[in-house]
Amino acid sequence: MHSRDARPEGFTRRSWHRKASKPVSYWMIALVIAVAAHPLIPQFRWLLVHMVTLGLVTTSIMVWGQHFTEALLKTRLGEETRPKQVARIWALTASIVIAMAGMLANLPLLTVLGAIGVSAMILWYAFALGAQLKAALAPRFAFVVRAYLIAACLLPFGAALGAILAFSPGEPWQGRLLLAHQVVNILGFVGVTVSATLLTLWPTVLRTKLDTTKATRASRFLIVMVIGTLIAMLGALVDNVLVGLAGLTLYILGQVVIGLLLVALARQSSRQVRHEPLALFPVLSIGAGALWFLGTCVALWGLWFSSIGSSDGSPVTSPLNFSLTAARLHDLSVPFVAGFLLQVLLGAMSYLLPASMGGGPRALKAGLAVMSRWAVFRVVALNLALGMFAFASITGMVGEALFGALTFGTFAPSQFGSVTRVLVSAVAFLVLASFIVLMLRMVKVNLRERLEFKERSAQLGMPGIGAPANPQQSGTSGSAPAAIASGVSSTPALAHEGEARREPATLGRRHLTSALAGAGTVFSLAAVGRAFDGTLAGAAAVGIPSQGAGSEHGAGPAIAPTGRTTRLTVEANADMRFVPNTLEVPAGDRLEIEVHNVDPANTHDLVLDTGAHTERLHPGDTVVLEAGVVTAPIEGWCSIVGHRAMGMTLTITPTGARTSGSHSSDGGAAGVGTDPLARVSADLTSAPGSSRTRRDPVMPAVPSPGTPQKLAFTVTKENLEIAPGIAMESMVYNGEVMGPVITSPLGGKIELTLTNSGEMGHSIDFHAGTVAPNRYMRTIAPGESLVYPFTTDYAGAWLYHCSTAPMTMHLSGGMYGILIVPPQGLAPADREYVLVQSEHYLAPETSAGEDGNPAQGPDGCALHAISSEKIFAERPDFTVFNGHANQYVHEPLEAKVGERVRIWVLAAGPSRGIAFHVVGTVFDTVFKEGEYLLRPDNTTGGGAQALDLGSCQGGFVEMVFHEEGTYKAVNHQFVDLERGALALIHVTA
Repeated sequence: MHSRDARPEGFTRRSWHRKASKPVSYWMIALVIAVAAHPLIPQFRWLLVHMVTLGLVTTSIMVWGQHFTEALLKTRLGEETRPKQVARIWALTASIVIAMAGMLANLPLLTVLGAIGVSAMILWYAFALGAQLKAALAPRFAFVVRAYLIAACLLPFGAALGAILAFSPGEPWQGRLLLAHQVVNILGFVGVTVSATLLTLWPTVLRTKLDTTKATRASRFLIVMVIGTLIAMLGALVDNVLVGLAGLTLYILGQVVIGLLLVALARQSSRQVRHEPLALFPVLSIGAGALWFLGTCVALWGLWFSSIGSSDGSPVTSPLNFSLTAARLHDLSVPFVAGFLLQVLLGAMSYLLPASMGGGPRALKAGLAVMSRWAVFRVVALNLALGMFAFASITGMVGEALFGALTFGTFAPSQFGSVTRVLVSAVAFLVLASFIVLMLRMVKVNLRERLEFKERSAQLGMPGIGAPANPQQSGTSGSAPAAIASGVSSTPALAHEGEARREPATLGRRHLTSALAGAGTVFSLAAVGRAFDGTLAGAAAVGIPSQGAGSEHGAGPAIAPTGRTTRLTVEANADMRFVPNTLEVPAGDRLEIEVHNVDPANTHDLVLDTGAHTERLHPGDTVVLEAGVVTAPIEGWCSIVGHRAMGMTLTITPTGARTSGSHSSDGGAAGVGTDPLARVSADLTSAPGSSRTRRDPVMPAVPSPGTPQKLAFTVTKENLEIAPGIAMESMVYNGEVMGPVITSPLGGKIELTLTNSGEMGHSIDFHAGTVAPNRYMRTIAPGESLVYPFTTDYAGAWLYHCSTAPMTMHLSGGMYGILIVPPQGLAPADREYVLVQSEHYLAPETSAGEDGNPAQGPDGCALHAISSEKIFAERPDFTVFNGHANQYVHEPLEAKVGERVRIWVLAAGPSRGIAFHVVGTVFDTVFKEGEYLLRPDNTTGGGAQALDLGSCQGGFVEMVFHEEGTYKAVNHQFVDLERGALALIHVTA
């Protein structure tokens, strides 16, 4: 022990916690301010998430990790070490602020500097824990500290990934790095640390005894969680969904094993008799947080799993999986941040803060009582609100079922509108913010109790205040976790457990009333919000201008024009975001929006639901959009295909006005009552339009070996017919839906020059090549060119396509094609054809022309935009061969009896495969994905009826026709046949 004189000035046993926790308090206050001011903050979602995870949680881990390490190892450090610990915490805080400033100001080098600082402080912290662990003498709870140390060593990996992301790498690395960054930081550093802490903190707040043997056995699964984190991180980085899922499965297994021990401890505590009830808020908040953690990890597993699959059930992976999975993770931000992190943190601090302040049993009891005020009401209201937000974001029947169960079927997710969201989120915000008020109140109560105790002691002639002088005589009942993890020598309830025997504590009528009050508050506000949302929707349905720009867009506005003009600046960036994406304007002001396209590769625009819009902005362009007089909320988005689906939207809100949203498919405002998934149909018995030229299905000749090919592709935007009477707003290589058919011998050299003459960023990815994606598959801006050299070292029918996100939009828009590399020794065939299947998803409404009337494609075709809603719902309108539905029905392929016919087949996707079948014949040769599955001379005498291909797979089949007639080449997944995947083969004598 160090003498009192050796202590540095200002550092007593209790004051260290006060000084070390100041940054945590500041982060809490800053978080409340940021939430209140979020419409004015650029990238506010990113900022709020990182203020919680990096600021509040990481700083708390450093503070309480040191506290638990000393308590569990029983190696209390000398007071002379405290200034270094506090300096380390402040240095961590400064590094976090620098990293955040770098991201918000788009200064990557500043972000890197902050990331280095964060990593250095965490590694210093880990080194300090390791030194204490080494000095400990056979501690029983060393496994907790080891988990702290290992988890801390994971954070620098996440910080490095985050620093790389600051430089905005292109796809596919953007999605991979983001997903790996989130996995290693949240699941690794935070998740493992919290799980280890709960092994001792949970029985402490429950005031029940922990079986050390069971705890040690369960702690082994902390290593399983660490291994699972690393595997999942690796899966994201190496572009393998199955590896990522394997890692998540291990991680969830570790969670379940540790969770079973926590449940057993809760049951054990519920059966105990105690003199006084437990402090409820720590128990309920930590328990709810642990459930959210498990639930969100399972949801992440399901989200990741849903990004794979093919028509035949085999797994398919692509860079798009990681991009979309990472982008969709924002749906889990509410459960992860508010449901798990904040609830566990606030629950733990509700117990630990009163314990660390000292002052004796009375002060501790009073402090715990303050922190548990309205505990049931707070926990029920918060978790019900969080559940609404979480389940409303789940699409499909699962989301509807969960949301309906949570709300007792009172309303559906579609009715969870903007006003409802504002009111329900206000409840959650107030519940979380109440922690700060109660914390300040707890401090005052603690000080009052300590002062009263001091006065009573002085009157009785007793020395000092606080805990008993001899901890071994404090009356504890031997509950190791309670004494160890809390850092105090006794707890009020345990001191009396040997006295009067009482029934086990249960939740009484008062608690039930509080639960009903919490649920009633949320449901009541949700009902009010739903009524407002319904009123606004009804006004829009009858033509009342609820979202216009004043008198210029309808009947007289409720808010008179002020005559003033407000000008705001918005940036369109490479993250497919408008920054800021929420604009507040004084009601009645005329709004001018100065739009800057700071994306170095992509074209963007800004379209408002009032009809105002900018021109297409190339990288570096700036334009001022006249938005008109703002009297009601206005929604805006980028109309470049797919960008809105990626989250490129903004909201304009008049100060003091009610909010309501309008939602539409890409490219324009949705009509009232239009189902975004409504089928676009065509008369497939009709011939293609007169301007439509049949795509020649004959395979081009293969160049001679040793002759390099120099190819040139130009990207353009075209309105092209894809079915009789139906045209699509297409993005194409060399002017056609489906790019040129390319052939090459084995070992052939190809040098492609790609020129982007389109209106947005594009790229190309040849599956046959083995080249660095970030170099040759990068997105190039309009007007730029790219040289892509590669060698065809492997035989097969290879897909090429645009790899710019969202790839589904670019692929279904026509940016795909086939490269054929015949296998070694392939015998000549009499006829050789190429059929490439693709599916296309069209917005139900026809596109609008500049005059507001429906736009037309070639030959007067109805012109449709690409529908992101249908892509994600996997509801294609047409499935076609070589870019047009049923074009080979009216101009069939040809063959003669006895000829050997070879048909190369590719499933270009973007999502569906093919079961290729020719009615009336049998395949005697099948070649799939680089290998023969069947040859004419096979010893079994077998034949094949179909070539099954998953999305992006290819091969060929051969057959000999024995009779004259008309034969059908089809996708035997008949729903796709009926959407246009049909070709006729006319066989003559």
